Amino acid sequence: MGQMISNLGIGGIIAVLVMILSLIGMIVCSKKQDSVAMAKPAAVGLMVLVMLCAVVILMKTGVIGDQGTQKIIQNEFVYTKASYVTLGKFIAEKNAGAKILLIVDKQRKNDTRSPMLLDAFKEGLAGKATISASETPAIAWPEGRPQPRPEEMDMMPLQEMMTAQSFNDLMAKYPDCTLIVSFIGLPNDVENMQIWTMEPEKRPKIALINGTYHNLKSAVVSGIVVAIVAVNPGAKFTDESAPSDIKAAFDKRYIMITPDNIEQIAQQYANMFQADKKE
Repeated sequence: MGQMISNLGIGGIIAVLVMILSLIGMIVCSKKQDSVAMAKPAAVGLMVLVMLCAVVILMKTGVIGDQGTQKIIQNEFVYTKASYVTLGKFIAEKNAGAKILLIVDKQRKNDTRSPMLLDAFKEGLAGKATISASETPAIAWPEGRPQPRPEEMDMMPLQEMMTAQSFNDLMAKYPDCTLIVSFIGLPNDVENMQIWTMEPEKRPKIALINGTYHNLKSAVVSGIVVAIVAVNPGAKFTDESAPSDIKAAFDKRYIMITPDNIEQIAQQYANMFQADKKE
């Protein structure tokens, strides 16, 4: 047991803890999926997190080697890349000529994944829309709240730390951008974003990939949020090779939520959305 813990290291131990909490969350969500709107989609997201933690644990303990790990990672990346290409294609078709303010995560050392996903998004755009600016929201740790150690803070999702004010500042900085595309979702206090009360002729549209969306139904219906890439609630996660065709890979794992189909999706997946926070 001691040797196993030693092999896990700090990263492996964190993966174990996250996996346990995710499993508990899945159980809770399964019991509340009939009464809580976001329970079923949240359970799907937690399942993905459990799978990723399992890969980390198996790799740390030597159950699977680098070759097996890389195969799993590369297969999942095919799906992820397809989602970014598809979002780019949607924008190219529906928002051609848009000036994009791209919201991205902070840069991390040895991160080769993010540049490839950006390239996939650009591939989808095919030059039909312009990325005018690419920014990471500023983070100010709340006063009076114990601040994590740097290594712990680096592992925390940026979405948990960014605020509506940081988004408001970026919109003020780039008033000429007509479309905000966020690779990291929206802040938890989304209701405080000024975009909801801006004059229509000055207000940019929003497109999202990653992050929560269960409280954004009315924002999509209104047309302010024009696209959300979300995990398909009916998706089955297996070890089968991902389709090489981009559309096939996307359709197998994701759905595109738009003003045109949101009512249909809301009816098909009854617990997918909840009342919008800003209402």
